[in-house]
Amino acid sequence: MESCNCPVCISACRNDPGRLVPEDLKKLARLLGLTEAGLLEQYLVKIPLCPKDAIYALAPAKRKGKRFVAEPGKVAPDYYAQERGVCVFLDEQGSCTIQGAKPFECSAYMGCKNTFLGRPYKKKYVEEYFLHRWRKAGKAL
Repeated sequence: MESCNCPVCISACRNDPGRLVPEDLKKLARLLGLTEAGLLEQYLVKIPLCPKDAIYALAPAKRKGKRFVAEPGKVAPDYYAQERGVCVFLDEQGSCTIQGAKPFECSAYMGCKNTFLGRPYKKKYVEEYFLHRWRKAGKAL
């Protein structure tokens, strides 16, 4: 997967961090020396994909200053997607502290080209992609 570090692509880290796919959990938890449950509790929020079936994607929590837009470990409120916030994994200098295990969407989305997995970005396709991955995994944390 092609990745980009231009200012447009990196701006997502300062506004709306990318979502994980199920396979990201182990890799990220290992990098941080946590269990998957501990990772969720400390750093991730649940993004509703299909609330009636309790299917959620996980994403890094967003911060506004020192407060979280939504508390880690919790289901993100309806307004969460529209609320800008800095990824919990960015350090003081704006560098990614989890580059070796960054969330799937951080690699799949290229803002400067408006693509997801090399295809033109279409919200419906992206949402279906994540719903399929999390539904298939059947993960419940």
